[in-house]
Amino acid sequence: MSRSDLPDRPTAETAAAAELRLHLEEVARDRDQAYRALQEREAELARIQRIGRVGGMEVDLREGFHNRRSPEYLMIHGLPPEAVHETHQEWLQRIHPEDRAQAERHFVDAIKSRDDDYTAEYRIIRPSDGEMRWIRVVARIDRDTDGRALRLVGAHIDVTAQMLAQETLRESEQRFRLIADSAPVPIWVTRLDRTRSFANQAYLDFLGLPFEEAVVFDWRSVLHPDDMQRIAAESIAGEASLKPFVLEARYRRADGDWRWLRSESQPRWDATGRHVGFIGVAHDVTAAKQAEIELRRVNETLEQRIRERTAQLQFNEARMRAIFETSNQYQCILDLEGRVLHANKIALAGIRGGAAKVIGKPFWDTAWFRGTEGMPDQIRTAFTSVLLGATFRAEMRLQLPIGERHFEFAMRPLRDQHGATTGAITEAVDITERIQGEEVLRQAQKMEAVGQLTGGVAHDFNNLLTIIRSATDFLRRRDLPEERRRRYVDAISETVERASKLTAQLLAFARRQPLTPQVFDVGEQVENVAQLIGPLVGGRIQIDVAVENPGVFTLADIAQFQTAVINLAVNARDAMNGEGRLIIGVRKVETIPAVRGQLARPGAFIAVSVTDTGTGIAPEHLTAIFEPFFTTKEVGKGTGLGLSQAFGFAKQSEGDIAVSSQIGQGATFTIYLPEADSPTPEADAAIVRHEPATIGRGYRVLVVEDNDEVGRFSTELLEDLGYVVRRVANAADALTILAEDEFAVDLVFSDVIMPGINGLELAGLIRDRYPGLPVVLTSGYSHVLAENAHHGFELIKKPYSVESLSRILRKAMAEKVPLPR
Repeated sequence: MSRSDLPDRPTAETAAAAELRLHLEEVARDRDQAYRALQEREAELARIQRIGRVGGMEVDLREGFHNRRSPEYLMIHGLPPEAVHETHQEWLQRIHPEDRAQAERHFVDAIKSRDDDYTAEYRIIRPSDGEMRWIRVVARIDRDTDGRALRLVGAHIDVTAQMLAQETLRESEQRFRLIADSAPVPIWVTRLDRTRSFANQAYLDFLGLPFEEAVVFDWRSVLHPDDMQRIAAESIAGEASLKPFVLEARYRRADGDWRWLRSESQPRWDATGRHVGFIGVAHDVTAAKQAEIELRRVNETLEQRIRERTAQLQFNEARMRAIFETSNQYQCILDLEGRVLHANKIALAGIRGGAAKVIGKPFWDTAWFRGTEGMPDQIRTAFTSVLLGATFRAEMRLQLPIGERHFEFAMRPLRDQHGATTGAITEAVDITERIQGEEVLRQAQKMEAVGQLTGGVAHDFNNLLTIIRSATDFLRRRDLPEERRRRYVDAISETVERASKLTAQLLAFARRQPLTPQVFDVGEQVENVAQLIGPLVGGRIQIDVAVENPGVFTLADIAQFQTAVINLAVNARDAMNGEGRLIIGVRKVETIPAVRGQLARPGAFIAVSVTDTGTGIAPEHLTAIFEPFFTTKEVGKGTGLGLSQAFGFAKQSEGDIAVSSQIGQGATFTIYLPEADSPTPEADAAIVRHEPATIGRGYRVLVVEDNDEVGRFSTELLEDLGYVVRRVANAADALTILAEDEFAVDLVFSDVIMPGINGLELAGLIRDRYPGLPVVLTSGYSHVLAENAHHGFELIKKPYSVESLSRILRKAMAEKVPLPR
């Protein structure tokens, strides 16, 4: 090398080094850029994975299970960063208990198989928040040449939202199916090929086919031949329009019946707006179609039918008018104001007037009601209730121009064809003759019993008269000792009292009019009635009276009570064929048992039972024996009113009557009456007491008596008592004396039964003309008193004792009003 060459060598090496440095710097820059690009791509991938909720994972299978989890995986599973290498057991524990065994078995089976792909779905419980998440696994398995698994690489995707959406969709579809199946009309969903993806239960029922066959069924096979061509054309046009359309045709149901169906179809679109089929519903309009056909047919013959209907209505109206006019009931038609629109002939005859007297007038202001006090107001009130929908019924007694009549009256609403009230219709049945007949029958039945009593009463009277006759014969003997004389006189007096009581019982039983209810001793009255029953039932029937609770009282009509007990005794006598034992019992009870469908009634009651040893009552007759005129006796052997009277008495007295019986073992009738308080001391004071006769002190008494013997005896008796007596034979003479000198007497003592003016009428005249003048009446029995009582005048009943007469006269004089006369 020459010296000249030395300066050039360092320059070449320096250039090469510089070039190498530049190349290295370029390579470093490229590497850095590539690394930064890789980091960016990895960051982008991680961001995408987080957005898509996808986490990567790797499992090394060469020696057991060695896991490596990506950060996104840890985030999805709710794991901390240190769990990047979690164990296989930790993964299993995180799986939902219900999915754990299946997930593990599926994983192991995939490893052991020769498949390269592994997918799974299961639920996990995240440790971080305890939330349940759905995980879908998509992975690939690397295997060696022998197929042994070396590594599993894949991703875990959080599909919770998708799974919940699917569950919601399933629930929605289930609800839709339930709703559709509960609908009573066929509902279906069709595809474009006219097969159905859904059909409800009503659809299946109409065809009578299972679901699989129904969804591919061709409806043309059950379409009515007459509708085939029309429906085919309308169906094609409707589907082509892609708008809702309606078809009406006849289809054969599974049972073979032809039904008119109205189907309504609407196009169905998918999420992209593409037409995918139709949804439809069908309604059975058979009834409407038949009505339409019938209406068309009716319209075609309407004119003829109108003529026929008009003729029928005219005939019906004429027939109803004939029935209305010839009815034996009083009938009227009223408008909404209560004015009379029409009255039939018999109703007009009842007021002896024509239609002009009542038409247009208020019903209650007509002659049917004006003559009866209080009746117009009652009818007006009834009409008001009838307009509100009620039916009024009543039994009434009316004073008509033709006389007093009894009616069963009814008033009910009159309605048009729509049910609206347009007025009222009234009906009245004249039951006057029936009531009179029933009263005659009742009295006849009572008189029949009185007639049967007569023989026994006559026997008892003969016994009493024997005592009186014998005693009077002995009293005529002059040598009769004083002590014996007093005994015979007392015997006569006691016998007269017994005869008086016997007569009073018989008259009370036979009287025509009901008495006023009064408080009486039940046991005492039963014992009195038993004395009357003895002769009535005969000597071969033993009568026992069992009063378990003496001194119990009730408030009722004594005469009706006696009649009821006697009727029960007569019924018992007939059941025993005149021979047996009759027990009349009285006891206190605390309830009336349930009878004839009525509930038991608690309270204080007195039970009066009549028990016989007769043949008993058949069960089928027990519900009818209290009905009026019902009897099982032969014709002429009974009226059928005896038990009815007892039933009516018990009900009117706020009690009841029950019967128990077995065939061959007799029967027991029990009357239940409400218990009443015992009479007050003032009432007891009214009982006749024996007290010494008092002196008349010269008071002037006018005796009015048409019977000479009785009048003479009364005059002597009063004179012996110290009264100044003047006697006349009739009421006219008495009024003449008072007219001449009203101060001529201090008291009038008059019989009731007299020719002309009776004693009660005389007493009334004296009270009107001469106020303050006492009047005392006397009678053994009088229909006048039975019907009208004694109107507040003092009354002494025949026969009377000297003491009783003295007491009554003294009481009348003591109550004399000191008025100037």
